[in-house]
Amino acid sequence: ITSSINQEGNMQFKTAATMRNALRRSLHSVSAAADASSSGYSGRALAAAAGLGTIGGLILGDQDQRIRNRVVPSGGFQLCCDATPLTEAQKQLQQKLNDVVGSSYVRASVSMRGSRLGKGVAMLNIQPGTLAEAVAVLEACTAAGVAVLPQGANTSLTGGSVPRDDASDRPFVVINMRRLQKFLPVGKDGKQVLCFSGTGIFDLQEKLKNDYNRDSHSVLGSIFLNPSVAAGVAYGSGGTQIRKGPAYTERALYCRIGADGKVELVDTLGLKAKDTNAIKFLDPATSLEDSDLDASCKAPASFPEYAKNVVKLDDTVARYNADTSGIDCNRSEGKVLILATLHDTFPMPKQSRLAWVSCNDFETAQNVKREVCLTSTSCMAKSCEYMNRDTFEAVDKAGRILIKMIEVVGMKNLEYLWNFNLFIQGLPIPFAGIISDKFLWWFNNILPKSLPVELQQLGEKYDHHMLMEFADYTDGEMDALTERLKKFQAAAPPGAVQFHMCDDPFHKSRATLFRFAVAPAFRTFTIGLGKQGLSIDYALPKSWKTYPELPEKEYPMQKRLVYSHFGCNVYHEDFVFDNNIDVHKAKKAIKKAVESTGGRLPAEHGHGTEYAAPEDKQQQWMKIDPTNTMNPGVGGTSFKKNYAPCDTGH
Repeated sequence: ITSSINQEGNMQFKTAATMRNALRRSLHSVSAAADASSSGYSGRALAAAAGLGTIGGLILGDQDQRIRNRVVPSGGFQLCCDATPLTEAQKQLQQKLNDVVGSSYVRASVSMRGSRLGKGVAMLNIQPGTLAEAVAVLEACTAAGVAVLPQGANTSLTGGSVPRDDASDRPFVVINMRRLQKFLPVGKDGKQVLCFSGTGIFDLQEKLKNDYNRDSHSVLGSIFLNPSVAAGVAYGSGGTQIRKGPAYTERALYCRIGADGKVELVDTLGLKAKDTNAIKFLDPATSLEDSDLDASCKAPASFPEYAKNVVKLDDTVARYNADTSGIDCNRSEGKVLILATLHDTFPMPKQSRLAWVSCNDFETAQNVKREVCLTSTSCMAKSCEYMNRDTFEAVDKAGRILIKMIEVVGMKNLEYLWNFNLFIQGLPIPFAGIISDKFLWWFNNILPKSLPVELQQLGEKYDHHMLMEFADYTDGEMDALTERLKKFQAAAPPGAVQFHMCDDPFHKSRATLFRFAVAPAFRTFTIGLGKQGLSIDYALPKSWKTYPELPEKEYPMQKRLVYSHFGCNVYHEDFVFDNNIDVHKAKKAIKKAVESTGGRLPAEHGHGTEYAAPEDKQQQWMKIDPTNTMNPGVGGTSFKKNYAPCDTGH
């Protein structure tokens, strides 16, 4: 087993050879002792077998621990506070919550793991079924003096959606809002929609498209995991579509904790029914009419004038997580409990066309984007996504099974498989954290290449690739964008730019899935190689046209996967490091390099436990949640009540 793991994982440990030799000697002893005994195993054989088991366990345990430490760098802001005994109120909390939501929706001592990193144990995990129950649950938790973590689908990539119980001075209680999945399109045209916090963005998109011919406010690369609407608002999730901007609204119903420790209900939804009456109105509601809204409320329900901002190619960034604008719930990262939000919906285009565009230098890619997709708000691309050669190769080598699985089971059903995978990774057995990805790596090549021949050839020939979607929001817009692309190609040197129109539904589907599979494929790619991985996301100034220079001499990068919501100049980078690199130091150096360009990091995944938020953002959170009850420790803030420093001086 150890030899196989060494070959597949490329693990080189100083102690492994010694332990394997001891294992071989033990095997020889067992065999010899058994042969020497004519009536079963002798005492010598049993002793040798026991030694064999011990040594084998040490080998597996040692290498499993090394893998767990290596594969995904852990969060960086854990403190060293000692565990605090439960108070009487905390001991009685479970029964009180049983009375609120029913014992079926209260679980104790729940181990949790984040989608990419982070793990911990929640003293209690609660699933309220109504808005009124959610408020009552929060009030009970606040009275008991626990740390509260709001949670949706647990798809956060930076560790902010799971407990950090070993770092807190209070037990964590998770309020999982996933049962609150109701959403109510407004009126007959559905130009706005009110969403309870647990609404899945995939479910919302499908309903609006099929029943109203409208597009939802948020389309993400991770849409197949059906993340919740409230989490999108809390993290300022960006997405692929240039015209919409990040998840944002100033029409919301949410709870925050005041300085006196009491729950405060904040209502900016703009309904005629206000505050607690809004809850009484919404919980039983099955529809929402225009007449139910207060016509005098003019607060925006989407990011104001985002498209105008994107086409203005100045030295500002399009979006970033530390933005302090808007009401409290926006980019709050769990510092308030979002109950419901109102969002604008968007018209569906009459028709659309997807172009795969390839070139051999990044400057050309930037020029194509600017001259084809971003010349004006009246005629602009629906989306413009980017990936480099390392990204293309990683998905090809590690993402074929995932792409086929999405195609076979459908995006909706993949959420359950993803959650099952997280369950497997959390099992307390050797190699549980990597076995799923090892399987995907080992068997990747049993499937044919995911892309159609035309796209595969472009991927292998060129270093930079874009997926541009053109659409008819107004008559002739799609054709005008297509002509711009042809004109750009004609003016470029021969062979400098090539593109393929994905007019066939299969070509369009596979190209889109290939781009969406990058993030999960990177984990499989890294584990398959037996290396360390680091993922970051950042926004560069809209005028910036090159990759930021990173400290590659100090921290050599074996692979640098760059992929982007290119129209917004928002980037994701995944790095493959050798196992002797200090990834945490590398991350700090990379962050400094990105910020030296005027870039902001993170852009859309949230700070979680991976990034220290700037002081103005931390101050905003502290004002919103002065007792530090909600999601303590996020963004480098204190884990302790009232933001007290740890007794050890950290």
